[in-house]
Parts: sequence; structure tokens; C-alpha cells
Amino acid sequence: MRRQLSTALAAGVALSAMITQTAAGGYASSCYERVHQPPVYETRYEKVMVSPGKKYVEHVPAVYGTQRRKVQIRPAQVSYSVIPAQYGWEKQKVLIEPARAIARYVPAITKTVHRKVLVHEGGYGWEWQWIKGRKVLCKVKRPAVYKTVAQTVVVRPASVVHEKVPARYGYEKRKVLISHAQKRKHVTPAEYGYVNERVVIQPAQKRVHRSAPVYETVARKVMVSQGHSGWRKVRVSGHCG
Repeated sequence: MRRQLSTALAAGVALSAMITQTAAGGYASSCYERVHQPPVYETRYEKVMVSPGKKYVEHVPAVYGTQRRKVQIRPAQVSYSVIPAQYGWEKQKVLIEPARAIARYVPAITKTVHRKVLVHEGGYGWEWQWIKGRKVLCKVKRPAVYKTVAQTVVVRPASVVHEKVPARYGYEKRKVLISHAQKRKHVTPAEYGYVNERVVIQPAQKRVHRSAPVYETVARKVMVSQGHSGWRKVRVSGHCG
């Protein structure tokens, strides 16, 4: 029902917008007038809670015991011995100056052309008219509207001409790694023992006891149809098709 009301309101708003945008005059091909439908109500019965019931909580204490657990007395220890890296020298070709290009800009060539464009497609619009003492909404045909506009177009695009200059190279002496430094790992294992500790066998609990809630039936007036406003097509002899 809400969807029907929304559709009717949307249609009314759309018609009003077309009326505002359409100038008076022209032959009416179809006409409409407003209609209104009031909302509808009915009585419904529903079950509601009078009393939510009662509850009380029973606390059950936790149960504990003792267990033996393995623990670390002394952590593992790690030590390292290092063998240093070894280096040498080598001759390597390097870039002194990279290749480059010298650019020359050639501007674009353009010209102006004129063309006819559509400003408004015309078609049908809506307007209010008084016909034989009755105010009606009429559908009226409108012609299309055109205008001539100037536009700049590119005959030949701009371009860039490049002159290439080759790269220059040389040689340098560089220190290089022959072998990486190395670490030798020495591990002393951890030492463990046992301890007795108190643990929870069963955690404390809460038991909730409830009495049933109480309900009763009540009457309530509700809207089953919100009502709506819409449009109805009318025929006026000699004016509306």
C-alpha cells in the first residue's frame, strides 16, 4: 500500500514539473484532473506482556585440585663465533653520460568549422488549460530547436622531432665481496624441573531460575491504507482527444 502511495505521489510531482516547464498554448491531445482517496483504519487485537516474570540466581562455587607441571629452571643459551668476509678488486665499465635526445617542437595547424546542433528535441509537454469552464491538464506537441556553433578542429597535430646523442662510458676500480662473513652458532640447552600448582577442575557457576511471564490481549486501531492522490484522464468534446 505504501508503494502505491509513493507511485501516485511521484506521478503527481512529475506532472507538476512538466506543467511548470511547458508554456501555455497549443492543441491538447490528452487531459487529466486530480482525484483523492482517504486513509482506511481497522481494529486489531494483539497479545502483550503484563508481567515479565521473576528470577533468582543460585551460585555454585568452583572446584579446585592440584597438578604437576613442567617448568623451565634455566633458559637455553646461544653464543656465536664470527668468520669475517673476504673482499677483492675488479675493473667495471660504468656510464659517464647517458644517451639523450634533443627535442624540437612543431606547432599544430587548426581551422574553424561551423555545424548545426540540436538545442531542444521538442516533443510533447504538459500545460493547464480552461476548457468549457473546467481546469484540465493537457498534453501539447512542441517543435525541435536548432542552432549553429563554431568549433576549432586540428588539421595537423603538434609534433616533436628528436635528435639522438649516444651515451658515453668509462671504467672504474671497484671493491667486491668474494665471500660473506659467517656465524657459527653454539647452543647450551635449557634445564627443566617440576612444580605442583592449584588448578580449577570446575569453574564457579550461576544457575538462573525464572517464573513464567503474564500476557493479556489488547485492542489497537491501525491504518491499513494511507490513502493517496492521483490523476484521472478526462475527455472534453472538441478539445481533448
